[in-house]
Amino acid sequence: MRIQFAFRSLWCVLALASSVHASHGSFPVSSGVYRIPMIDGTTVTVGNDHHDHEPVNRIDMSAGSGTPVVAAASGWIRAIVDFHGNSPNPGDGLAADGVTPQDDSLEHSCQDGKPAVANSVVAGLCQQHNNYVWIEHPNGEWTKYTHFGTGTVTELGWAVGDWVNVGETLGEEGDVGRASGPHLHWEVGLPDDPTDPTPFDTLGGFLNGSNVVGQICDIPDNLFVSGEDYTANPCVHEPPIADAGGPYVVDEGSNLVLDGSGSSDPEGLPLTYLWSPPNGLDDPSIAQPTFSTVDDAVVALTLSVWDTTEALGDSDDTTVTVLNVPPTVSAEAEAIDEAGTTTLTATVFDPGTLDTHTAVVDWGDGTFEDVSVDELASGISHVYGDDGSYAVAVTVTDDDGGVGVDDVFVEVSNLAPALQLDTSGAVSFPGGDYLVTDPGVAIPLFAQGNDDGSDDLTFSWSTGDVSTYFNDGVGPDPFPSPFGTFPFAAADVIDAVYDNVGVETLSLVLTDDDGGADGAAAGVIVVGTADRAESSGWWKHQYSGRGKPGIDLALSDAYLDIVDAVSSVFSEDTALGGASDAHAVLSPFGGDKRATAKADLLVAWLAFASGAVSWDATITVGGADQMAFLDLMFAAEATILDTNATQAELLEVSQLLAKVR
Repeated sequence: MRIQFAFRSLWCVLALASSVHASHGSFPVSSGVYRIPMIDGTTVTVGNDHHDHEPVNRIDMSAGSGTPVVAAASGWIRAIVDFHGNSPNPGDGLAADGVTPQDDSLEHSCQDGKPAVANSVVAGLCQQHNNYVWIEHPNGEWTKYTHFGTGTVTELGWAVGDWVNVGETLGEEGDVGRASGPHLHWEVGLPDDPTDPTPFDTLGGFLNGSNVVGQICDIPDNLFVSGEDYTANPCVHEPPIADAGGPYVVDEGSNLVLDGSGSSDPEGLPLTYLWSPPNGLDDPSIAQPTFSTVDDAVVALTLSVWDTTEALGDSDDTTVTVLNVPPTVSAEAEAIDEAGTTTLTATVFDPGTLDTHTAVVDWGDGTFEDVSVDELASGISHVYGDDGSYAVAVTVTDDDGGVGVDDVFVEVSNLAPALQLDTSGAVSFPGGDYLVTDPGVAIPLFAQGNDDGSDDLTFSWSTGDVSTYFNDGVGPDPFPSPFGTFPFAAADVIDAVYDNVGVETLSLVLTDDDGGADGAAAGVIVVGTADRAESSGWWKHQYSGRGKPGIDLALSDAYLDIVDAVSSVFSEDTALGGASDAHAVLSPFGGDKRATAKADLLVAWLAFASGAVSWDATITVGGADQMAFLDLMFAAEATILDTNATQAELLEVSQLLAKVR
């Protein structure tokens, strides 16, 4: 990974300002202090210093053709050009124009005119045939070494991207390119864009930036002077001391500021910093970079520091222990009715973005389910057969053993059971539907109960019969019982027996074991046991309140209750609340045909109530003509209630009703 550096040190600021050096005047100087870029012990003659070179702020020096050229400071090799024309393989090279065949012999000490114009020696300009190396230094400055002998850099095994230490041989002094003879052209520059990995032209290698005057260690005023000789050697001073700080501890997902500010230089020189590896660091070239964490680990880091000569350095190792942080779980679940399906969703957050996770759901009913985090996010379903408040726990474990748990309650509501009472044997009368029986004669009854949940069901009859049916067949049903049989159904059969004549209400309540209930009811007519139909006069005397009645008062009142139930005339149209009302109905006067018809209707209903005429009897209405008793009663009541009925129609009703008795 390529590391980019920002210019942050004090020396960088100084480099961008004009500096005054004795008689040299004012000009920009480098932040770094460099060694003479020739092999140790070599006598180097400066032909052009930063004043004399065209353009200025660059240096020409020589020690003789073939002299090893070394790195003036440590850094990364960013460009190597040491072949043109037909090298390294004869016949396969082209000139700078990419078209013209070019021979290497033409590139030595090639000179253009001033100003530079193309000549016949090479295709294009001589500087387009320069051999050179660019080195990027940790302090943000770049140095260039030009006019190497052909192939002398690559034959040493150097490649772009390599780190080269100060004093290591780069290649040999030569005169390839725009040169007036063998020499080393050396310059220090600051790119316009410090993030550009190749801030120079492809042809000639000219910097896209500005040049500064390189400061050289152990020579007067740290500056080269034209015509002077210098001996190349390493810079003489004490190396810096690196202090990486730590060891450090931080939670994954958090940021940590490393502290290399304890590093120092014995001579007080400013330092250049480099942390490695740079992964997770916002800027590995500063003393206090921020380290960002994404997963637990023990990370080994090395801090390297150099003094401003870029020649001497030191390093210190430290570690960052990144602690695992358990995931955070947030769960939600829907409230449902028993036998329903809830949907559970959960979001999982883990600051360790590289962690993987497993999850398990405790549904609170004794069952557990292994799920994925993706399934939790999209929602998972579960069915509960019984009502209750179920504590559901979602447990998520990361690959480092960190555990996150969230609890949520699933509220399951009870549903009342549904009851169906079989009243298919009921008889339809004008006044409603009723089961009909005699005193002491059983009525077989059947009821069906259904419950969506897994509840026990209890049938409670108004007759006093009570039956419980257990969901598991044994009972009683525990609470809650989410795994019972659901939906649950049960049926109950009884014989209802009534000893007294009259109107009864048969009721049934179905309850589940959680208090849910449903009910049903049916009317029951218990008719008397009379063996003959009495006349209108007999019944009139019965309800007159005078003399000795033919039946006891309770029974006669019971008959009236039956009539009131089965008729739509009594008491909806005509009152029949007791004996006096009955006597009034049975005593029509003035030739009122409707009143007479009502009296005959009451006598016919009393015949039924007393048991003298069955509800399913057939009445002979004339000659061989017959009519069902209930058909006759429905027709008679319809006519009586018809306000438009004629006197003749009402008379006919009276005549037909007389046939009942």
